Amino acid sequence: MDVAAKAVERISAEISGLKERQNAAHEEAERATERLQALGDRKAKLASGATSGQGRAAEELSAVMSSLWEALDEESAALSRTKARAEQAVQELDRFIVEAEVEYHEAEKHLARKRYEAISEERYALDEEAEEAVVALLGVLDRLEGLHKKQVRAAEAYNPSLASQEPRETIENWLARRFSRWLSLESLEKYDAPLAELDPLALKREPNRGSPREEGAGAPASPEKPRGPLY
Repeated sequence: MDVAAKAVERISAEISGLKERQNAAHEEAERATERLQALGDRKAKLASGATSGQGRAAEELSAVMSSLWEALDEESAALSRTKARAEQAVQELDRFIVEAEVEYHEAEKHLARKRYEAISEERYALDEEAEEAVVALLGVLDRLEGLHKKQVRAAEAYNPSLASQEPRETIENWLARRFSRWLSLESLEKYDAPLAELDPLALKREPNRGSPREEGAGAPASPEKPRGPLY
């Protein structure tokens, strides 16, 4: 795995961890809210159950209730702080998540560019392979042309009617049929250059050097002269 792919994986794992922490903080804030509500209900019940009276028993009861009320107030204050800190953590983690997601998208774009460039180099190599195949095919057709001339001379002494047969149309239609997916009715003169130079998605090579270059980084190769007729 290259550096760009590792960066995407690392940031993705970081985002997952931040979201887990944010969910935990959100749940903590919700629990604190629920407990605060429960404490409020308890305090309301204690307030409604308060009785007035005189004497030592009433004073002792008042002291106990006051102590309990104070404890509930302290617990409520602690829960309020917990809730506030949890909510603050949710907000901070949300900001971290947004920043990490921006970084993740940038890393993804960088990785996609690296993959695109690698495929561009692969396309150039494949285009060169196609060019070699075309050269080989043209060589075979040249040999076929020479063989046809010999065959015509032989036919003139054997059967003159055979010498008048012209295979050019057959070969032309055969080629058009085989390559119909890639042919059009437009002029083909501009495609005399090697396929590797014509392909806009293939990585080009620097002039007088063997290293690839991007499209448009240098002057295009001069087109080759069109081949003459087959026969």
